[in-house]
Amino acid sequence: MAKPAKKGKGSGQAARLRQQQEANARRRGPAQPVTATQATPPSAAAEPATPASSPSAERWYLDISALRIQEWLARTPGLRFRRGASVLLSEATEKQAWVTHLPAGTAWNDEAGDIDGVVSLVLTETADATATASQAASEAIKAMRERMPYIHIQAVLGQGGTYTQAYAAMKRDRQDGTVLLDSPPAPQELILAKPCDQCRLAPAVHRQVTIVRDRAPGERVLDLCAECNQRWPAGGGTKGSRRSPRPERELLRVLGPPAQDLADDFAQLAEGGRSRRDDAPTQVALVYADGNRVGDFLGQVSKLRGSKAGTREIARQIDEAAMGALADAVRDRFPGWKRPTVIAHLAGGDDLLISVPAADAWQFTRVLLASFGAGVSKIAPPKVSPPTMSAALVFAHQSHPFSDLVRIAGGELRAAKSATRGEAASVSFRDLTADGGDQLGHRSPLTAAYLDEHAAALAGIEEVPPSRRQALLALLRQDATADAIRRLTDFEDNYPLWEVIAGPGATPSQVREVLASSEQKQAELRQLLDIARHWRTHPREEA
Repeated sequence: MAKPAKKGKGSGQAARLRQQQEANARRRGPAQPVTATQATPPSAAAEPATPASSPSAERWYLDISALRIQEWLARTPGLRFRRGASVLLSEATEKQAWVTHLPAGTAWNDEAGDIDGVVSLVLTETADATATASQAASEAIKAMRERMPYIHIQAVLGQGGTYTQAYAAMKRDRQDGTVLLDSPPAPQELILAKPCDQCRLAPAVHRQVTIVRDRAPGERVLDLCAECNQRWPAGGGTKGSRRSPRPERELLRVLGPPAQDLADDFAQLAEGGRSRRDDAPTQVALVYADGNRVGDFLGQVSKLRGSKAGTREIARQIDEAAMGALADAVRDRFPGWKRPTVIAHLAGGDDLLISVPAADAWQFTRVLLASFGAGVSKIAPPKVSPPTMSAALVFAHQSHPFSDLVRIAGGELRAAKSATRGEAASVSFRDLTADGGDQLGHRSPLTAAYLDEHAAALAGIEEVPPSRRQALLALLRQDATADAIRRLTDFEDNYPLWEVIAGPGATPSQVREVLASSEQKQAELRQLLDIARHWRTHPREEA
């Protein structure tokens, strides 16, 4: 038996039936510097294969998955290059790209759906399931690698009466690092030739690529690696592009008129947050959201319904709930806009990576979590708890490196999920402009219920002059707590803050007493001021 794939460091999983396997996209373990390796799947080694014609009617399921997708998307700094990568991912893994030339002995796995980054198959020839699956996986990896040379790809095989049942063993195989085939990208090494002008991570093999049509004399062209040379033309333009990534296509389809296209770059995104003519908006936010305990929910539903059709239908409804929630959030913040200032980087099942103007991030996220919860509650059978969704928000300047935002958002999402153990919708956030790169001791993840409870108060805090809020924050950061408390209680229009700290009808003396005696309340005061920095209750009209 060949050496199994190396097990990477764990990092919160996207619990949906299909998206659990994409949890590896957020693992931080280093890629194994070897070529594709093969191992007999534990599910096959543990017991003899059950023929497809046996009474149990068990089937062999094969998943070929792109891993660490968020990190791979962030490989290039240019937004069009990242958008092009999303297009390549969609085109390399969507059902329509495979149904006409599936590997021998396989059919498309309709129980799993059609998710970016995953080619999911079911074996139709099972006399030697491992050999058939290995050959099919090799063919699929080769085809995916042609489009995406520098992404990590992994194949895993499992057996069961339904995909949900097989997935339990497949999940264990991934966690143990014992998979059918593991194909990491070429390891990073010293580049003796000229590096790619875009990603700087691979040799430039395409020289003098024209990036701007009708460029001015002397304008620089780029030398690109094999993948970046594919990313650029695939990125195209958002408007009217035939090669748009599936997240954009699906979002625009669900939104319907009047929405026609989305933002092209982060400058447009920041500008979309303008609320006054004299504003100079530069701040954007990355929203990274993922469902909680979706896999457990699907498992319970599968046991109750006991059929492939029932599992397939509930998985499809969860996909629709996630995309519907995303559309609801866009409509709420950009009502009637023809071009909502949103960039959909990734939308696979309940796994969402979206950029919005900083001014819209909090309300956008609140609607997203609430709408997803409402959508899945409608499809949950009696006595089965529906899944929830957690999210990370990372606020930053529009020019901040995207790869850094993705890395930080992954950590914040894990914190949000851990805080409630996936039992309630939650949010964790970081403001890189105000906080710097370090995590702050006073800040903790928030439940969606907490934000709903204090939404009215935060709307009032939003009206407190920004200069006064900033002065309070400055004092708290300097540990000048007594001065901060005095300044807070000197102005009556700080009353929305008083109420959260000391309750309805709070007086200045009560606020001073509570804050002086409770470090927890001091931390809450600072966190409220942090939230209020980008809290905008009312949406804007399209410019």
